[in-house]
Amino acid sequence: MRILRIVLLVSVSCSVPMLGQTDKGELFGGYSFERIAPGCGSDYRCGSSGPTTNLNGWTAALTGYFYKSLGISAQFTGNYNGTAALSNSTVNRYTYQFGPAYAFRVRNASAFAHALFGGVTQESSADQTLRYTRFIWSVGGGLDFKASSRISIRPVQLDYERQSVPVVDTGGPTPIPPVGVNGLRYSAGIVLNF
Repeated sequence: MRILRIVLLVSVSCSVPMLGQTDKGELFGGYSFERIAPGCGSDYRCGSSGPTTNLNGWTAALTGYFYKSLGISAQFTGNYNGTAALSNSTVNRYTYQFGPAYAFRVRNASAFAHALFGGVTQESSADQTLRYTRFIWSVGGGLDFKASSRISIRPVQLDYERQSVPVVDTGGPTPIPPVGVNGLRYSAGIVLNF
C-alpha cells in the first residue's frame, strides 16, 4: 500500500506542471468492475482451473493532452472481492499504470483510446504467499459525453488487461513459472475537464 501512495504522489507531481503548459486536461473518477479469466480462479491460486473471478471497486485517472488530441494518462484502480468462493479469503487488488492516450472529439462527445503500462499488487487474507506485485499492461478506450463545459459523463470505458502471476507451489520437484492471466475491466463515472 505504501508503494501505491508513493507512485500516486510522484505521478501527480509530474503531471501537474505538464497540465499547466496545455489547454486540456481531465480527471476521471468512478466505479470499476474487473473480471479475471480462468487460470486465476476463485481460489486465487493462479494456474489452477476454476471459475472467472469478479471484483468491484474504483478507478481514477488523470490525463493531460499536450499535442492536439495526443496525451499522457495515469490510471489507478482498486478492486475488491468480499469472499473468494473456494478459499473464503478476502482479496484486494490495486493497479497503477501510465501511458499514451488519444482522444477524438466531435461536438459534445469524445472517444478515446489508451495503452497503459505499470504494476499490479494483489493480496489475500488467506495466505501471505498469495501476495504479489507484478507488471501489468492494458489497452482500451471509452466514450465521454459533455454535461457542461467542465463536467462530462463517462458511461463506458473498457480495458483488456494482461499480467503474469505467480503460481502457488504444490511442493513438486521443479518450481512452477508464473502464468499469464487475462482480465477485462469496465469503468464508468464522472470526468472533470480543465
